[in-house]
Amino acid sequence: MIAFKHNRRDEPIIPMRPEARGRLLFLPLCPSTNDRQLPVRRGRRAVLVNTRETNEYIASVGAWLRAWVHNTGFTPIATWTRIQYWLILRTTAADPSNYGKVLWDALQAGGVVANDRYVLPDNRGVGFDAKMPMIIVQL
Repeated sequence: MIAFKHNRRDEPIIPMRPEARGRLLFLPLCPSTNDRQLPVRRGRRAVLVNTRETNEYIASVGAWLRAWVHNTGFTPIATWTRIQYWLILRTTAADPSNYGKVLWDALQAGGVVANDRYVLPDNRGVGFDAKMPMIIVQL
């Protein structure tokens, strides 16, 4: 059994037992890829920029992950690696394929991966919980 340190519902839950096989990170559910970017007119062109919600998620989860990397001495992933993850979504109507890109950006911002191009996503399952949606990542 793994014990978890968890203070608030919107903060990542970080495992306290590092000797467990693989490291599990319990992170808040990120914004969907469909809600990730908005078109903004720049001169004659329209460019896509991240929404404020997406930037806040990447910044907050990235800060927690940087602290975790620093405290555990985790070496950032710098080669092609399969990262397993499980989604706990709010509703059954959500599309589980739309949550990866924002998560990989947060892992890169937190120093878990050197570049998100090295992530080979491996979605292992989907669950549903309206009260506490989350993403479980195994490194």
